[in-house]
Amino acid sequence: MTNAKQLASSRYRAWLGLLALLMLVAFTAWIYELRYGLASTGMRNVISWGVYIVTFAFFIKLSAGGLIVASSAEVFGITELKPLARLGILTAAACVLVAAATIIPDLGRPARIGNLFLHPNWHSPMVWDVAIVSAYFLLAAMDLRVMCSGSEPQRKHKLLTMLAIIGLPAAFALHSITAWIFGLQISRTFWNTALLAPLFVVSAILSGTALIAIISGALQRFGGIRLEGSTWRKLSGLMAVSAAIMLFFLFSEYLTVLWGNVPREMVTLKMILPGGAFSLLFWLEWVIGGIIPFILLVVLQTRRRVGAVVTCAVLILVGVFAFQIELTAVGMANPLIQLAPGTSIGTYTPGRSVFQFVGQYAPTWVEYSIVLGLIAFGALLVTVGYRWLGAREFLPTRAARTDEAMQKAVHA
Repeated sequence: MTNAKQLASSRYRAWLGLLALLMLVAFTAWIYELRYGLASTGMRNVISWGVYIVTFAFFIKLSAGGLIVASSAEVFGITELKPLARLGILTAAACVLVAAATIIPDLGRPARIGNLFLHPNWHSPMVWDVAIVSAYFLLAAMDLRVMCSGSEPQRKHKLLTMLAIIGLPAAFALHSITAWIFGLQISRTFWNTALLAPLFVVSAILSGTALIAIISGALQRFGGIRLEGSTWRKLSGLMAVSAAIMLFFLFSEYLTVLWGNVPREMVTLKMILPGGAFSLLFWLEWVIGGIIPFILLVVLQTRRRVGAVVTCAVLILVGVFAFQIELTAVGMANPLIQLAPGTSIGTYTPGRSVFQFVGQYAPTWVEYSIVLGLIAFGALLVTVGYRWLGAREFLPTRAARTDEAMQKAVHA
């Protein structure tokens, strides 16, 4: 037992060390970006939203799963999800913090963040997004505070139910407003669709639930935790239904563009379809992260296996991330108005034109380093927060379950 504890402790320290190293590399890359400006990234005038905005929207989506899982357990009385309530809220708070932090390197000049508060433009969806992100984090923090308090069970349940009733609409508002940052851009035909907000909401439920499944699987594998089979079936069902709805929304969007055959919209869609410059995103989104995990999750024999469910969750995250890349980078690649000689990219490279009609984008080491550091920051929050908040109380260990079974056997 002592050796097992020492091994677990050494793994824990090694994990924290790896996260700290990634964050240090990210901080170094950010200093480099501040020194040389946004020209050190792959973003240019045509595609000015790159991997930072992709990561921002992705983590906003990931934050949905935890709050929705916890709120559903309280509001709808889904007892199978209650063991995940505290872990879900912790994950939601960590993901929304990472999302907010991603905006800092994207601005290039962090000092300008203050302008959002000193001179807000209330006609801009970005201002409303900052407001709902702040409110969402405060709501998650309040939820955690109540869960960890020593209040009477009846009073605690009443407070958690009240916060859950507020939390569900807040989750829908957060993802709808984030979607409208894209969808209300009438200069981008690929974004300007009424389906974008519902698509963001369902993809948020899908990816957020997948993240909870992955973390729960890791805890069950390495943390001595065991969840009931009914809990895994609920997670599998929620992911399967969300995946089906998301694929239907995407099919409806693709069909509308193909049937309408509007030239500007077709140019963008052809970049994604097989044979296009971004066709890899199509296969990742539709097949790897969509159809395959959906089929596996609806097969009874597969969804009974924890490893299979976690694998499906990983594939789902790959698909949702590919969708976000497709939406952001491909959506900006074809400006609605293109006049000769094109749009200046803002930098000069020997042998290449400084003007572009169709945007080209590839993230640099600076962007990759900063994004990996932000992911490490989120993982650090969940890792330390899980141990500090004592989430094990809500997830019975194998030893506790064995003792309980023995006591029942004695009384029988």
